[in-house]
Amino acid sequence: MINNKCIFFDRDGTLIKAPVDKKKLPKSYKTINQIYLDPEIVKICKILGKKYYLFMITNQPDIPRRNNSKINELNINNFLKKSLNLTEVCTNFSDDEKNYFRKPNPGMIFYLKKKYNICLEKSFVIGDRWRDIDAGNNAGCKTIFIDHNYNEKINSKPTFIIKSFKEIFKFLK
Repeated sequence: MINNKCIFFDRDGTLIKAPVDKKKLPKSYKTINQIYLDPEIVKICKILGKKYYLFMITNQPDIPRRNNSKINELNINNFLKKSLNLTEVCTNFSDDEKNYFRKPNPGMIFYLKKKYNICLEKSFVIGDRWRDIDAGNNAGCKTIFIDHNYNEKINSKPTFIIKSFKEIFKFLK
């Protein structure tokens, strides 16, 4: 029987603050020096890590678009993995919407499910974009949408909606 439960976190706008452009759409930071890690996020991950596997699943299409280097992205991801004591980080560098591992497709979630024997029905996807919520819904997870009032709509209904990362304890036990 599968008993392992986990939380799949998005990166930009979820675990770390995302810069927002003039159109009110989030962007990614380019280097580790731009990252501010909120001490509350560290504390929350420490608490959640006692009951859940913690994964970060992130799309980073800036690499094929030549807007950033792979080494910069890997440095950011490794810093977050270590600082937040994440079980694993999965990064998709493709900008091809048909790529099975690019959110909103569930490939990263299914990969981790198989590797760690995860029960998706007991697991959560937490993110700030429609792609995160769709990926979670497509995989059969519960979803928590962090509403930062971006200028974009969500496609599928999240299980829960919050305004701040700190509110996740309302739904995670």
